[in-house]
Amino acid sequence: MKCALAAVGFLNGNIEYNKKVLADTLEKCAGKADVVLFGESFLQGFSGIRFEPEYDRAMALSRTDPVIGEIGAMAKEFSLAVSFGFIEKDCGSFFSSQMTLDPGGRIIDLYRRVSPGWKEPFAGKEYREGSGFHTFPFLDKKIAVGLCGDLWYEENIALLNELDPDVVWWPVYTNYTDSEWNEKAKREYAEQAGKIHAPVLYVNSVCLDSSGDSEIAKGGAALFEKGSIKEELPAGKEGTLIVEC
Repeated sequence: MKCALAAVGFLNGNIEYNKKVLADTLEKCAGKADVVLFGESFLQGFSGIRFEPEYDRAMALSRTDPVIGEIGAMAKEFSLAVSFGFIEKDCGSFFSSQMTLDPGGRIIDLYRRVSPGWKEPFAGKEYREGSGFHTFPFLDKKIAVGLCGDLWYEENIALLNELDPDVVWWPVYTNYTDSEWNEKAKREYAEQAGKIHAPVLYVNSVCLDSSGDSEIAKGGAALFEKGSIKEELPAGKEGTLIVEC
């Protein structure tokens, strides 16, 4: 399986722009990868919601939203699977979710983040976590997903290992500076990923809203295996890393 880890830029609250980036990335990766993996909350941007339900209902998407259908059409056009983070709404609740579509544009997985770190402390009870981990088949692999902080809880690592996945996808939103990530943090993430008995594919987006703000995502992507960094795309600029596992 060839996976393109898309450490590319989004704008918070601008679904149309982010959707175009997604389409452009799929086009560039067509024929080179089997799936393109985007970071956490990529479609709306990690700060695209306010944790105010009335506002967020207009920004969050259901799994049947026409935008999801448009992305499915892109996947079909380029014969390429795609997995992207988005803020999901369902029956009055909101989730940080990761959706995966197959090359025919069909939904083959929907995962909801199980750790609470995506929310502001004042977020109401409408902002929820998912019920747990699972796996799904893609090509000849059994895939599991963990979003950002999900993989920093030891009990979650144990649960993932019980599922015995072939590969774990780890889309995140982190705001390390370039030097913090490239010089130190990436090794800490590799060590944590090494607790999982499978290769881990890490991808972080690039936030384009304010180049002078240090508290925004700076990108970066990596293939972690057995506590080591097997392949990487450094933080600090947009790019796509294609890995095979």
